[in-house]
This record gives sequence, C-alpha cells and structure tokens, in this order.
Amino acid sequence: MKKYKLGLVLGRFQVFHKGHELIIDTALENCDKVLIFIGSSDKCNTYQNPFDYEFRKQIITEIYGDKVIIKPLPDLGVGNVPLWGKYVMDNAKNAVGMPDCIIYGIEDKCETWYKDYTDLTYLKVDRNNIDISSTKLKEIIINNNYSDYQKYVNPRIYKYYNEIRNKLIELKK
Repeated sequence: MKKYKLGLVLGRFQVFHKGHELIIDTALENCDKVLIFIGSSDKCNTYQNPFDYEFRKQIITEIYGDKVIIKPLPDLGVGNVPLWGKYVMDNAKNAVGMPDCIIYGIEDKCETWYKDYTDLTYLKVDRNNIDISSTKLKEIIINNNYSDYQKYVNPRIYKYYNEIRNKLIELKK
C-alpha cells in the first residue's frame, strides 16, 4: 500500500510531454490509484487546444494502460476561477471518490484553486530539469525537428508524430 489512496492529476496535455509524464509518474509512485482529469475536454481544433479529449486519452493510455483512471473535465467557463477547486473536487467525487492527494507542476495558480481543501496533501513536482512545455513542443513539431521531439516525449508515442504535426500545421494557418 502506498502513502495515499487516491491521487489527482489535472492537465490539458496539449501536447503530452515528459514534464506531464513526470507528474503522473510521481502520482503513481505515491498513490494506490491515480485519477487523471483531461482539462478543457470540451475544447479542440484551435492552436491552443488542437486535440480532442479522445485523442489525448489515447496518448496517455498508450503510455500508462490501465494504471490510471482517465476522465474528461470540461471547462467551467471564463471568470469562474474561484469556483474551479470545488468544480474539480465535485467531479472527482462523482467519478471515483474524494482524492487525498493532488499532484501538480509548480504553478502558483494551482495553490489558489484548492485553498479550501486543507485536509489534502499537495505534491508539487519540480519540472525545471525538464525544459519543455506544450507551447515549446508545438513549435518543435511544426518546425519538423523530429530528433528534439524524441527527446521530449515517450517512445511509445513517437508513432503519433505525423498526425500531431499535420493537425498543428492545419491550425497554425
């Protein structure tokens, strides 16, 4: 048995990279079960949110199989930041139960989301040693730098390179 029963990871994963993987791996090391919410699950076909929920779920499943529970989390709406933490927690409770641990990359905004949930543990993952973001990875892919792409993603998802690149090029026009 691990230290926590249920860990929660939240991300858009537009495009999935080793920084995301580090956060999920940390959750799996510390939690018996891990719930991954794919945020902005209702958004796709824009450069900021190019891929639909099903494609992002497929990518994560390619790496983790049934080791994680993946659920969609649609956006709450503009201006609802104060309600975001409650929205996430309510969706988690409805999906699989109340998490006892939140795992995230170090971002100030994350701490404000869950300030009313003082009984939870927060594992902050320092991604500074992995110099990648989805924005940077999108540019690498658009510039057709396959060797850099390989540095920043899991080998299990190399096969999606052309599909990802074609979608990004289409949306960048």
